[in-house]
Amino acid sequence: MTHSYAHPPSYLPPIADGRPRRKKNRWGPVEVRLQVPGVPTTLTTNIPSEKLELYALAIRIDDINKKFNDRTYIPINDGDRSPSPEPVYGADGKRANTRDVRYRRKLEEERHQIVQRATALDPSYVPPTDYKKPTKAMDRVWIPDREFPEVNFIGLLIGPRGNTLKKMESESGAKIAIRGRGSVKEGKAATMTDGVEDDLHCQVAADSQEKVEKAVKMINKIIETACSTPDAMNDLKRHQLRELATLNGTLRDDESQTCANCGENGHRRWECPHAANVTLNITCQRCGAVGHVAQDCRMNT
Repeated sequence: MTHSYAHPPSYLPPIADGRPRRKKNRWGPVEVRLQVPGVPTTLTTNIPSEKLELYALAIRIDDINKKFNDRTYIPINDGDRSPSPEPVYGADGKRANTRDVRYRRKLEEERHQIVQRATALDPSYVPPTDYKKPTKAMDRVWIPDREFPEVNFIGLLIGPRGNTLKKMESESGAKIAIRGRGSVKEGKAATMTDGVEDDLHCQVAADSQEKVEKAVKMINKIIETACSTPDAMNDLKRHQLRELATLNGTLRDDESQTCANCGENGHRRWECPHAANVTLNITCQRCGAVGHVAQDCRMNT
């Protein structure tokens, strides 16, 4: 007697073209296995860390290239998308910051950084055939405005009438622009087409990587000093305030003024970076001098 729940026969009939039917297993067919040009599909246990990183970079570049070819670089899930910025239109009247343009440019920047890293690890590395090296070297320096909301990073980087930013550009030879949320005042139209929806950052561009690295070091120095030093002890902040007062014509020359706290010239007591000196705050009631009490006054002898 044959039941409907009986086990199927172990022999499977051949398919239409006469080939034996393949049994089901956990492995995929050979025809659809991952094949990345120049990348081995098997990894040994003693592979160096540089080779392992090159392998990961090659896989990521291949993934980006597939997204470009299939036009699947826009996330399907709305939760993975960044908020859309205000529309910006070019001279031809067409929108210049569409979602397609923004995500494609973001992936192109990532691919360029990966190619630079792969070339640094392996000088013989060959980029993809459709890869075009940007005419300018670029980098981003993220500003920790969320971790330090009390610090005015934009003011420190720009300086009075943009002089600090201009000085860094002239010394490094790179173009520096502040982009991201908070870089444009409310009510002012945004003129840039990229980076508006990102976190606050400095975008550095130059015709060589050396100039970019020099500018990045200067920016990081200002940011690190602002995060670790109070405003009263920040030399850059004090210099900017003095420069701003000079430009506005309200500067009072304190170079000849002596600090009542430390005795040094160039600043007043409430601007003194040193700890409070209790001795200099004591005034003798007998002679009127500072630094001693009437009991210890020399006029008592």
